[in-house]
Amino acid sequence: MNIHKLSEFNYNLPTDRIASKPLDIRSESKLMNYKLINGTHSDNKFSDILKILKKGDLLIMNNTKVIPARMYLNKETGGKVEILFDELLEKNNFKAIFSSSRPPKIGSKLHFNKEEYFEVYGIQQNYLILKNKSKKPIFKIFEDLGEVPLPKYIKRPPSDLDDNKYQTVYAEHDGSVAAPTAGLHFTKEIIQRLLESGIKIKFLTLHITYNTFKPISDDDYTKHDIGKEYFNIDKSVFKEMDIAKKTKKRIIAVGTTVARSLEYCLLNKINSSYEGYVDLFIYPGHEFKAINALLTNFHLPKSSLLLLVCAFAGTKNILDSYQYAIANKYRFYSYGDSMFLDNT
Repeated sequence: MNIHKLSEFNYNLPTDRIASKPLDIRSESKLMNYKLINGTHSDNKFSDILKILKKGDLLIMNNTKVIPARMYLNKETGGKVEILFDELLEKNNFKAIFSSSRPPKIGSKLHFNKEEYFEVYGIQQNYLILKNKSKKPIFKIFEDLGEVPLPKYIKRPPSDLDDNKYQTVYAEHDGSVAAPTAGLHFTKEIIQRLLESGIKIKFLTLHITYNTFKPISDDDYTKHDIGKEYFNIDKSVFKEMDIAKKTKKRIIAVGTTVARSLEYCLLNKINSSYEGYVDLFIYPGHEFKAINALLTNFHLPKSSLLLLVCAFAGTKNILDSYQYAIANKYRFYSYGDSMFLDNT
């Protein structure tokens, strides 16, 4: 008997609740403040985070930077190949998801201009292993020729607006194909005011790949392979977490990528500077040990992101709050509104 049914994490979302474009002012988005201890929640603007957070609280953010990860290449035969950057590999190679009427052959050239090209080094299911045969660095090529990899549910082409808005104001390290969307609501002014109020802010880096939003294909969600993603954290983050625990302050993950990273560290007894890969799939039944509050957007039905949020706050709590959000005109998904889940 399957007790881990993915179908239990489904909900119906009217299409007009999907945020297809960003707000003019990031912090004008809605914020649902949900106190899990007593089951109460309130409607706020995101700028009210300045009132919700208290002196000594620790915010941990993901400072990965979205690259223009989608490119369109030309086969030597004249055909087209769409690629989505996935992961930087060794020796000037990288991995990319591809879409084409016919898969390219190993050894073939995929041109991004007349003289320069990527060579197909390997094929793994719907991934290509590509060797950069240009003198330009891989990220420079994507920066010059790629486009912002908006999620497929946003039914419009990317614009210049997305170059800025689909990026956190604190993004620093190139490597992601999707934004850590919980962080999109912060402005530089809000961050400065939080720091002046005694809220502590630390950063880690997790480069978001296709694995984060890869659909779960089996109704028994425990069989899902979430893959691995590059991760880097400094020992100073653990020092601040220890201080927060000793002083009984909140440790707040800004987004599911931060939650996964910190929980991975605690499970694997990592408490110093670390560089490696995170492969932790969090679903209901997981006991959170690293964080006691989570800032997150509203996620797609039956997604690994939704399962993580349900694990933190309780499936019924989350699905009920989603229905409330739909009825009260919250905006969903990457450019949508957010919720602050407080378990203290």
